[in-house]
Amino acid sequence: MTTTSDYVSRMVERSELQKMARTIDAHRKQLDDLHGRIEQVTAIIDEHQITSGILHHLQESSKTGKTGARLSIGSGVTLNYIHESKEEGTALVDIGSGVFGEKPWSEAYTMTVERKEGITLLHKDLSEQATTLEEKITLLAQEFNAAAEQLQPSQPATTPAFEPTSAPQPPTPQSSPEEKENRRPQRRGSRFGNELTLDD
Repeated sequence: MTTTSDYVSRMVERSELQKMARTIDAHRKQLDDLHGRIEQVTAIIDEHQITSGILHHLQESSKTGKTGARLSIGSGVTLNYIHESKEEGTALVDIGSGVFGEKPWSEAYTMTVERKEGITLLHKDLSEQATTLEEKITLLAQEFNAAAEQLQPSQPATTPAFEPTSAPQPPTPQSSPEEKENRRPQRRGSRFGNELTLDD
């Protein structure tokens, strides 16, 4: 015979399970958001890798008195850039707040590498957060399933059991030392400003 206390106990257990389920769902959404940000940061790191490789090529090739590169201007159109001088050329570099300055290739290369290193640290931080969150989700899912099994068979939980899933590994930046010199990064509508700053 089911007593009032048994009924209340089952209701409390169901309420706790539902609360755990909502927590797991919230963490999974947060993990999806983290992976989205990691993908964005990875794309920017790859772009910096390509840019630094091209700048390095221009510097080295200019020592022969002539160097060049192919520059994409969008819509499938590419221009041939020729530099005929043993002196290195210059590039317009975003120096912050939408202001561009003309810098020698060597200085533009240094700035690009430094920026890439800073963004790589952000990528590492986000990846570590994602790993920690994945472990937390797995633990919560295991606790949920264990609690659900403790309910009386005659009164199964209304919330389905969670499968401890491992989220897909976030992409990692390309690390090849040799760049594909003919590739040009696509121009982006926004720079790596506040939207890439860790705000967790």
